[in-house]
Amino acid sequence: MKERFKTPTAVFLILTRNHKNETEILLQKRKNTGFRDGFWDTASSGHAEKNESLSQAVIRETKEEVGINISDKYLKFAGFYYNNIDSNVYCYVYFCTSQWQGEPKISEPEKCSELKWFNIKKLPENIIPDRKTSIENYFNNFYFGEIGWE
Repeated sequence: MKERFKTPTAVFLILTRNHKNETEILLQKRKNTGFRDGFWDTASSGHAEKNESLSQAVIRETKEEVGINISDKYLKFAGFYYNNIDSNVYCYVYFCTSQWQGEPKISEPEKCSELKWFNIKKLPENIIPDRKTSIENYFNNFYFGEIGWE
């Protein structure tokens, strides 16, 4: 029998700040994850777990990965993407916030080699391509996409 209902869901946080009248985004550089190591990713990303809402998942992942606390009341929906990347089908849900408590830091040094703020108009060359598309779409008021389908 065909296996059904097995599409995993991942959450991503677009963390922004205003710096010298410019919008900046916090990105983390992946390492030792087995997926796009050496590439820049959103401030936090990860899988939603069983019996966990999407907002709970992104709040948990953010605390685990960059050590800051965010409140669901400050989370904004930033996009939904149905992706077929490297023969893996995923539902990606993006959130955005510019309000948090604490100072962002690398909380999982085994998975992240660097944390850095970038001007939103000058994203790094080696950012994960679908993340770049999703971030740019959010700042251009597009909130849905299908990536990797013919």
